[in-house]
Amino acid sequence: MTMARAVIFLVVSGLIMAAGVVLLVVRVNSGLVDSSIGSRSAGARLGENAATPEGIDDISRGAAGATITASVRTATARSVASRTVAPSPTPNVTPVALGKPIELNGSRYTVYRIVDPEPPGTFTTTAGNRRVALEISQEALAANIPYNFANFRLRDADGKEYTWAITNTSPKFETGTLRPGESKRGWISFQLPVGVAAESLVVQVFGQSKGAAIVSLR
Repeated sequence: MTMARAVIFLVVSGLIMAAGVVLLVVRVNSGLVDSSIGSRSAGARLGENAATPEGIDDISRGAAGATITASVRTATARSVASRTVAPSPTPNVTPVALGKPIELNGSRYTVYRIVDPEPPGTFTTTAGNRRVALEISQEALAANIPYNFANFRLRDADGKEYTWAITNTSPKFETGTLRPGESKRGWISFQLPVGVAAESLVVQVFGQSKGAAIVSLR
């Protein structure tokens, strides 16, 4: 390239750059380009500089931000409220004997028999403990009622409660929902230390502060 051609190339490049700058200034002044875009994050965020999809004007952007903020505050308030609501009191019931039905929380429960210890099976018992298995049924009285083996505890004479263990006996009392008049019958098991006697079967549904003893096992 000769010196003359180089000079011409530089002049043309300068004119093109100048034209670009002028065009950009015109677009900013006319509102076609948001002059604050350089200070914004590439990701969406809350605040007056929230990133918004192309084509949304400043008014709709502010409304969207307010809506998101209100939704977050509402969800937070509900979460706090759910943690601070006092649990419902435990129903006052008198435990019944084996084979006798008892009504509680819209269900009718019956414990038919207890096997102590439960015979060995697929699932082993830790050293120093044994399994206790109970055959129970739950019937929904007037509404759809959930049933769940995890709602049951065994309570000993000192008031200590023992949660469920995977049962080796079939059919198992599992989980689901009962329609009015439907019932579920099956086995649940617990692991207790050797020498500790089961005093009662306890039911504790979600939201109750303490379980209610429904069946005396002594």
